[in-house]
Order: sequence, then structure tokens, then C-alpha cells
Amino acid sequence: MRFLHGLLPLLGTIALASELVAEKCQCPQVNCPTNDAALCNCLNGRETFCKEQCPDYKPTYRLCPVPAPSAIPSVPSPTPIKLLPKPKTCECPLVNCLAIWPGGCHCANNAKLSCYDKCGGEPPQLQSCDVEIAVPSPVIEPAPTCQCESVMCIQVWPQSCYCANAAAQACYAKCGGKKPNLQLCPPLKTKTLTKLTALPTSTLLPPNTHKLCGGFRLGNSQCDEGYTCITDPYTPGCGPACDALGICVEDRMCGGFAGFACRDPNQVCLDDPRDDCDPKQGGADCAGLCVTPHRSLGADA
Repeated sequence: MRFLHGLLPLLGTIALASELVAEKCQCPQVNCPTNDAALCNCLNGRETFCKEQCPDYKPTYRLCPVPAPSAIPSVPSPTPIKLLPKPKTCECPLVNCLAIWPGGCHCANNAKLSCYDKCGGEPPQLQSCDVEIAVPSPVIEPAPTCQCESVMCIQVWPQSCYCANAAAQACYAKCGGKKPNLQLCPPLKTKTLTKLTALPTSTLLPPNTHKLCGGFRLGNSQCDEGYTCITDPYTPGCGPACDALGICVEDRMCGGFAGFACRDPNQVCLDDPRDDCDPKQGGADCAGLCVTPHRSLGADA
């Protein structure tokens, strides 16, 4: 009896130690599917996992059914790619076409077609050779404008008025255009013109020394610069107004209000037929032109 009392504490100690060892290493619980093959593989996996956790554990493996092999889809074999041969370089001949329409256009089109037939490629874009090219019209330069001579008039009234009118009439006679509007000049008083209202008709006068003008059908030219063509006061008729001859006199005023004298003492101051002042019609202080007395233009014929 005493032996049993001594053996019971020893057995209790051994049982407690075994429980501690069992509690220290336990295999994990797993959830496995119900499929036979999958359940078998799952339990074998649990045994392997338990062995890894508890080295002293001896796993028990089951023989699992092997599933029938499934049909493996056939993979098509790759088709080899045929490499195209590298095209040879094709060069078209250079064609020089003349820049003449439409020959140059047809020449360029034929060159493109020949290159296309030889080397291929994209079809060429041909020009339309039927389009007419506008030829630029020649530039017509305007005719040179007519310029009138510059006239300096003295700033003495009313001589400046007659001088301006004479300049305007001379410009109109040379260049034409719109007829000038003349100023209304007061009458001038000159003793020279009043004394020469009656022209001498003596055949003893010297021959004409003035240059002839007018008579354009006869081929006479105009007067030189600084001179004007007037009807010859010593020759009957209307002079250049009727396409007859006239004389060239210096375009310089004489007489007038200030009584300007002629530069040549052999000349006389006669009425200027270009203005409206006429001493024969009661005009006073009319401006005049210097004329050398001479015989009629037809007297020496």
C-alpha cells in the first residue's frame, strides 16, 4: 500500500509533463474540400505542414488518385516571315525642257511618264497644258506733261495784272487745256501807244528783221524761248490765226502805266494783241510789245 502511495505522485508528474509537451506542439486544423482527389491532397499537405511545425511528429500520407490528363490545346507553329528583297535604286534620266508654252509643259509631262514606266511608283501628276498663260500687257508710260515758262511780273499795279494775264495766255497757247480766266485789269495810259495807232505804210521802211512764225502748212517753226508769235502789225490780214505768217517778238512788256521803254531805240511799242486792252477802242495805259518797223511781209516777194 505504501508503494502505491509513492507511485501515484510519480505517475501524475509524468502525465502532466506529457500534456505540456502535447500543448506545446499541435498540428493546425485545416478545411479541405469534399472532392476525393482534392481532399486527399489537402490532408497530405496538412501532414507535411504538421511535420514542419512539430519535428517529432510522424506524418501519415495517403495514396491520392491521379486525375486523368486533360487535352492540352495545340499551339500553332509560327509561320516564317518572308523578307522582301531590298529594291534596287532606279534613277530617271534628267530631261531639260525649254521654257516655251505649251511645248515645255508637254516635255515635262512626257519626262514624268517615261520615269513612271521605267521605275514605277506612284502615278505622276501631270500638268494641264491647255491653260493659257496671261501675257502681261506692256506698261504705257504717260506722255510728258507740258510745262509753262516761269514768268516774273513786277509788283506794280496794274502792270502786274497785265503781266499775269499775258503769262496765262502764253501757257494756254503752248500747252492748251482749260482756257484761263483772265483778271480784269484797269486801263493803262501810255503816250507811246496812242501815238502809234496809225502805223506807217511807207515803202521806205527797212525789210523785216524778225523771225517768222506761224504758217504751219508752210513748215515754219515756233519762236525761240523768251519770244512770242504775233500778227505782224505792218502786214494786213489775221496772221497766225488764219494759218498765215507772223513775227516773233520779245515777250517783254513795254508802255503800260509806268511807260516802259523798249531796249532797242530803233523799236516802237505797239499794242499787245493778246489782251483785251485796245487803244483804238478807248483803252488807256495798255501794255505793248516792242517791234522793229519794217515793210510788209509780202512787199519783198
